[in-house]
Amino acid sequence: MSDGAPSTHDHHEPLPEGEEQAPPGTRTMALVRWSLVALMAVAAVAAWTWHVRSTMPGAAVAGAQFICPMHPQIVTDRKGECPICGMDLVPAGAAKAAGAPGSAGAAEYTCPMHPAFVTGDPKARCPDCGMKLVARAQAPAPPPGSAGVPGLAPVDLSSDRVQLIGMKSALAERRPLGNSFRAVGFVSPNEAGLVSVTSRFSGWVESLGVGQTGQLVRQGEVLASIYSPEMLNAQQVFLNAVKWSDRKAGGVQNGPVTSDLERDAKLRLELLGVSHEDIDAIARAGVPQRAINVRAPVRGYVARKNVLRGLYVQSGSELFQIADLSTVWVLVDVYESEIARVSVGQKAVLELPAYPGERFSGTVQFIYPALNTGSRTLQARLEFRNPGLKLRPGMYGDVTLEVAGGDAVVVPVDALIDTGEHQYVFVDRGGGRFEPRAVRAATARDGLVAILSGLAAGERVVTTANFLLDSESRLRAAVEGFAATAAPSPSPMPPMAPGGERHEHEKQERGERHDEGREHGKMAMPAPKAAAAAPAPAAEYTCPMHPAFVTADPKARCPECGMKLVPREKGAAAAPPMPMPMAGEAGAAPAPQPTAPHGAPAGEAMPMPSGPSGPDAPHAHPAGQ
Repeated sequence: MSDGAPSTHDHHEPLPEGEEQAPPGTRTMALVRWSLVALMAVAAVAAWTWHVRSTMPGAAVAGAQFICPMHPQIVTDRKGECPICGMDLVPAGAAKAAGAPGSAGAAEYTCPMHPAFVTGDPKARCPDCGMKLVARAQAPAPPPGSAGVPGLAPVDLSSDRVQLIGMKSALAERRPLGNSFRAVGFVSPNEAGLVSVTSRFSGWVESLGVGQTGQLVRQGEVLASIYSPEMLNAQQVFLNAVKWSDRKAGGVQNGPVTSDLERDAKLRLELLGVSHEDIDAIARAGVPQRAINVRAPVRGYVARKNVLRGLYVQSGSELFQIADLSTVWVLVDVYESEIARVSVGQKAVLELPAYPGERFSGTVQFIYPALNTGSRTLQARLEFRNPGLKLRPGMYGDVTLEVAGGDAVVVPVDALIDTGEHQYVFVDRGGGRFEPRAVRAATARDGLVAILSGLAAGERVVTTANFLLDSESRLRAAVEGFAATAAPSPSPMPPMAPGGERHEHEKQERGERHDEGREHGKMAMPAPKAAAAAPAPAAEYTCPMHPAFVTADPKARCPECGMKLVPREKGAAAAPPMPMPMAGEAGAAPAPQPTAPHGAPAGEAMPMPSGPSGPDAPHAHPAGQ
């Protein structure tokens, strides 16, 4: 290879050995990155710790108190469970706010997600979710004089339970009362248009002009002809008087005397019921008629017919009854509660099923003085004109009476609970609290009922699921009454330490108590004075529903109902303990017989300890438990 030719391999200088230097700024970015990671880790740990402490049982919440919905005497500042029934404690703010009407003007704040939490601190946070609170709408103050209902208690329900049972509410509004009310009436003949046709003389019926009941007759129409010997004599006297009057008509003497005789004879026929038409016919004929006609005095319908042809009738016997239906009555039964709304002269409208859409106008003419004891209704008499005979006696129809009404607070009919002894509604006080309220209600119509007292306009009342709310209210009132009787001086709920420290402390105390019991069972008490000097017995727990069950284990449950136990009041008479089989045993094992201590003479009974018996006795807690 010549000197001037380039070499096939380029020769480079070797690089220095050692660590390569990082680019500028790399170390700074690493410090920033690790700082951010550490900050996020600290924030995550803090958030997790706060969440655990706020949700764990026994966590204290600043400025808040928690109570048991079933046992309001249990009050604590920590979340947890009720020691009596085991229910979760709820914030007491809603109950206090609803039970203090004097503080209605103070602003209240609640959580949008948990409306049961109510407080007066605008800067507080919801203990359940940590959200900011919002102003709570103020419920209207109850009217003066409103009272509760015996045997019922306010009920607090969560929003999910309200939605689960499908509860709905409505607003109490002040509306004008209906200016009319409806009643049932039936058409009856007008008693003023009823006429009884009678015979004023005795005789035999020779012919009938009306052969059937219900026939329309005109005024003056012949109804029947009656032969009477008495009437023949009266007709002959009348004819003789007429003849004497005609004979002396041309002379001068005795003119006025003969006129008086004729007038008296004619008057006698009129008083016996003979019409003017028949008297003129007798005078023209000059001979007496065999039968005298009985004519209709008015136009109408034959309502009753009591005569047959050939029948002998006496003076005063009713032959026919005629009804004038040009005007009819409608008798309306008005309930006792509506009597004050009916008055004479009141306008009324009648609607009949026989003429749909047609209305008949009338007025109230009379109100009867007495009620019907069977139906507890009062009859009112209305009068209607009946020119076309559309209103027939016996028809039933709906009568609408017009009333000058006022205004009142009205609620849906479904909101009112009427037991016969009490009338009450459930008022929605907001925040899941429902309060029973005694009211006085008026009559209901058109799906609404007027509330006369006990409820103010603007309040909300429950309209659906009332029976569930009523049952819950009665149950809580009964439980509260029983709790107040069973525990007259309730002790506050023991503090609950976070993390289960309370349970560990109870286990340790229970173990020491068991050890003391075993040692106490091995020792013989020489004298009663030693028993008096013994330490005080340990706390005892009992069931509120079954006080006969007594135990020293605070975590035990009642074997009858499964409820949690409560501390038994000291000094109370001890009930006979209830044997409770231990876990893992087939039944209640017999108590071990005490043995005499070492060195005691044979056959001598060992004195029994005077310590607590029952569940605290040594045989109730075997060694090793």
